[in-house]
Amino acid sequence: MKKHLHGPSRYFATDKNIFDALNQHKVDIPTIMELFGRRNIIVGKKTPREALANYFARLPHDYYDHKDISARLGIAPRRERITSMDVTGVGEKEELQIAVEQLKQELEAVGEVVHVSSEGDNLSVHVQYSTVDYKLNEFSQVQVRDGTVEFVKSAEGYVVRNTQNDYMNDVRETLLGKIETATEVPLTKATVSLFDIPSPKLRSKFFHELVTNLPGYQRLDVTDVYIYKAKPDDDADDSTSSDPDTHVERVFLRGNGVTRSELLNDLLDKEDYYIIKIGWATKEITGAGDVYDIEAVFADPKDCTGFSFILSRVFPAEEGKVSPTRRRPPSKVEINAISRVIESKSRDLVIKLREEFAQSSAGDI
Repeated sequence: MKKHLHGPSRYFATDKNIFDALNQHKVDIPTIMELFGRRNIIVGKKTPREALANYFARLPHDYYDHKDISARLGIAPRRERITSMDVTGVGEKEELQIAVEQLKQELEAVGEVVHVSSEGDNLSVHVQYSTVDYKLNEFSQVQVRDGTVEFVKSAEGYVVRNTQNDYMNDVRETLLGKIETATEVPLTKATVSLFDIPSPKLRSKFFHELVTNLPGYQRLDVTDVYIYKAKPDDDADDSTSSDPDTHVERVFLRGNGVTRSELLNDLLDKEDYYIIKIGWATKEITGAGDVYDIEAVFADPKDCTGFSFILSRVFPAEEGKVSPTRRRPPSKVEINAISRVIESKSRDLVIKLREEFAQSSAGDI
C-alpha cells in the first residue's frame, strides 16, 4: 500500500484564521479561557467573544493552541457504509495472522494506530488513520478517521468485510495481496456487482427484491430512492429526446411510500432509469420487533459496482410499540446480523438476475 511519509505542509494559521475560528460556536468559552490561561491572562466571563478573539489573534500562538482549536473545529467522524466480498484460498488462520502483523507494522511505521482482535476463526483489523483535505480551513484540514477490515469465516472461505472508502479498500487489497504472496495460491474474490447485467429493469429489480424479501425482516416503508441514467455517447442516436442537449442524469426522491410514486415508476418504466441507491425501514419478524433504517448503494452508478450498505439507526420497540421519535445507534450484534442477511440475499439476487438476463438475451436472438 502506498503511503507518503511526508506531504505538502498545511497553511499556517494567520491572525485572521485565529479570529474567525474563535468566533465559531464550536469553540466554547472554557476553551478560550484555557488559551488565555496559558499566558497567565485572566478573562472575565462577561467579556464579549469577539473582543477576546480579536485580542488573542494578535498574540503569538503555537502548535498546542492550534491543536486545541482544531479539536473543537474538527469534523465529527460518521459511521461509514460497509462493503464485503467472498474470498477463497486464504488458507489457515495462522497464515492470515502473519499477513495482518506485517500490515500492522507497515501502518504503524507511518503513524497510524492499528488494533488487531481475534474471536474463534474470525479476525478483525481496526485502523485509526489521518486524512488531509486542503479544501477545508486550516483548523479542519486534518481529519482522524476509523476503519475496519474483518475476516469472517464461512463455509467456502472468508467473508471479508470492510469500511467502504478508498483508504480502507486499499488496506484490504494490500492485506489480501500479502496473503496471496504468503500462500502462493491465487485468491478468488467475488463481489456484489451488476456490471454484467446492463438491463435497467433488472438493476432496479435487485433493489426491489432486496428491500422486500430480506429474510427475517418485514419491509415497512421505502423513504429514499436515487435513480440514474447515464448520458448517451456523443455519437449515439438519442432519438428519444426532443432536445439532445438536455439530459437529467440523477433523480432523488424522498418521502413515504416512494416506490409507489407514479413519477418514479414512469421514469423506471418509460425512460430507462434504474435504482442505484435506496433507503428503507424494516422490522424484525421475530424478537422484540425493533425497526431498522437501512441504506444500500452502488458506488459506481454506471457499472453498478462497489456495493455497500449501512444500518444507520434503530427504533426500539417497547411493549410491541415503536416510537418514531425514540432512536439509537445500532449495536455491533445488530450490525453483524443485518450484514449477514444483506450479504447473503444480495449475492443470491445477483445469481438469479444473471440467469434471468441470460434467458432474456437468448430469447432476443
